[in-house]
Order: sequence, then structure tokens, then C-alpha cells
Amino acid sequence: MNFVFISPQFPRTYWNFCDRLKKNGVNVLGIGDTPYDELPNELRSTLTEYYRLDTLEDYDQMLRAVGFFTFKYGKIDWIESNNEYWLEQDARLRTDFHVITGVQADEVGRFKSKSGMKAYYQEAGVPTARCHKVTTIEAAKVFLSEVGYPVIVKPDVGVGATDTWALDNEQDLENFFCQSP
Repeated sequence: MNFVFISPQFPRTYWNFCDRLKKNGVNVLGIGDTPYDELPNELRSTLTEYYRLDTLEDYDQMLRAVGFFTFKYGKIDWIESNNEYWLEQDARLRTDFHVITGVQADEVGRFKSKSGMKAYYQEAGVPTARCHKVTTIEAAKVFLSEVGYPVIVKPDVGVGATDTWALDNEQDLENFFCQSP
């Protein structure tokens, strides 16, 4: 089995995924932007091969890297980064290389947005906080009249805590709309 692991060096603990894959007989092929000599020894020992790029942002470079691995090792069975930031790129690569394990390019939008994920959580019976997409202070006040404070405000699409706000009162709400992007 050929598993392309994108950005296996970040965060640092991801070498554990590569290690377990290798211990289960998987051919682990890494693609990253860190020079090979700067990879942790634990990670280097788990990779069959590592393909270094100038940047993971350049889809053409990513396409060539996966193409190289396909040429050298045969059909790719998995492409994964385990990183929310790369969801769309992972899906596009899977689609372009006919890798059917994982989300495809035409499906990724449903998984990338927080509001889109709510339906999946509800279907699975996982309780979630109420969610409402708002773009104006007036719409926010209508939602707040239903749920009250405190509320957490996050972009519908985003990684980690970037642009996350905790609003405890009306002054916080006003500050948010004055300062938010």
C-alpha cells in the first residue's frame, strides 16, 4: 500500500502516524517543504522516500510530487495530511490521481465549513452548540436574543482559533463588528 503523507513534519508529533503506518507494512511517501536534513530522525526513519517542495501552496509542485511517487511506486492508495488547512488540496490530489480513499474535490466543501459539518454531527447524534451565520450586527442581535451571552464567534471556514472571538456582552459585540475583518 502506498500512502502519501503531506507535511508529515508538522506538527512535530505527526511522525507517529508515519511510524504506525510503516509498522503495518505501508509504504510511507512524504511530501513537505522542510529540507530533509532538518526532519526529525524519528520521522526520517519512517519514510520510504521524501519529496521536498519549495512550498506546499503551489498545486503544480504538489501534482508533480504525487506524479513522481506514482511513477516510481505505482498506484497511490491514500493521500492525507491530517491538517485542516490542506483539506481542499488533499481532496483535489485524490481526485486528480483517482485515489478513492478519502474526500474528493467535489465533496470537500461540505466538510470544510463549520456550518456544513453541523448536519453530519446531527445525523450522527453528536450534540453541538447552536450555530447561525451572521454578517451584520443586526443579525447577530437577533440570534443573541434567542441564545443569550456568552457566544463564540468563528469564521465558517478557517483553521484553529484564527479570528475567534468570545463575546460576553453588547460592548464585546460592538467591538467585534468594529474590529473584525
